[in-house]
Amino acid sequence: MMENINGGYVALAFVGIVFFGLQFWWISMTIRNGKNERALENQNQLKEIKNRLEKIFIKND
Repeated sequence: MMENINGGYVALAFVGIVFFGLQFWWISMTIRNGKNERALENQNQLKEIKNRLEKIFIKND
């Protein structure tokens, strides 16, 4: 049975597996980067809110 497998099929299967793995990796990294970007935006918004509140309370003192 193993004698009938052509080397081209093995190479094609290998390339397909590598291609699938790279797609999975790329999609997971894209999702992670999106989450990190949203976290940074939230952090910047929190800093801005903190600065505004500090200005308000400093003016009232």
